[in-house]
Amino acid sequence: MKKQKISILRKLLQPLWVIGVVYLFYFFNQVVFMFLGAIIKIPWKFGEISDDLLFPDFLNYLLLGLLPLLLAFLWAEKAVFRRRFLPRFFPKHPFFLKDITFGLILGPLLFSLLFLAFKSAGWINGIKQDPTLSAFQNSDLFWMVLTFLISAIFEELMYRGLHLPILATGWGLPAGIAFSAFLFSLGHINNPHISFLGLFGIMIAGLFFATAYLVTGTLYLPVSLHFSWNLFQTMFGFKVSGFNLTSLFSLEINGPQLWTGGEFGPEGGLSGIILMVIGTITILVYGKYRSKSKHFSSLIRPNDDRT
Repeated sequence: MKKQKISILRKLLQPLWVIGVVYLFYFFNQVVFMFLGAIIKIPWKFGEISDDLLFPDFLNYLLLGLLPLLLAFLWAEKAVFRRRFLPRFFPKHPFFLKDITFGLILGPLLFSLLFLAFKSAGWINGIKQDPTLSAFQNSDLFWMVLTFLISAIFEELMYRGLHLPILATGWGLPAGIAFSAFLFSLGHINNPHISFLGLFGIMIAGLFFATAYLVTGTLYLPVSLHFSWNLFQTMFGFKVSGFNLTSLFSLEINGPQLWTGGEFGPEGGLSGIILMVIGTITILVYGKYRSKSKHFSSLIRPNDDRT
């Protein structure tokens, strides 16, 4: 009986140990990058993306987020675990182009739907467009696109690449999905205009992106979907998790905050949550089509030798 209790305790603590090791290397790498950045005077900007410091935000996500995390995975695998402890994030796969294309298309489709819904409900008072704004003329838009791409890769590697498979392996798939989504929500707790409904909406977003991972077994779809979700949310003039960024349009929204999300944006309102439910259903339909192929890939196989 005592051995059984020890075994259960070990099973509960093992995922925390693995994640803790990665976090230790991750924080160490961040300190190294910050030290090197101070020497060459990099303009660090701590926090989430903002509309006035896009280039520093890009550096922040790249040098204090993505690169330290990738190095942490490498150090943990080589120095501590001495084996592959995570699934392949981007394996060679016949469906990878379809996954990426589907993710890039689904984002603008969902926000087109939301825009039309707000317009039909009379919640959009005015739409202003800047005719000079162009991805080839405006440096802010250029850096914003790069920042969204790097942040999407970083967050998907962290929450769907690390937390989800490790927690699911130790605690079971439902607990892994739930806790990884909860941690994803906590990662946005310092965003401006955050509210309880906003945190709940971000957690639903975590489930939304987790579904994209579950139906494909890779990060191609979650990354492309995360990127297009943020980018086209901005391009349609909606606020992105509390931030009002460079956009093709500037919207004046007067609908009820419970539905629109107010200053936090759609993720902080019922409209955004419903939109993510619609997106999740769409992903599941895509997953059915995808699963009919003999090339369908599995989710959690840390020792898989696929490339």
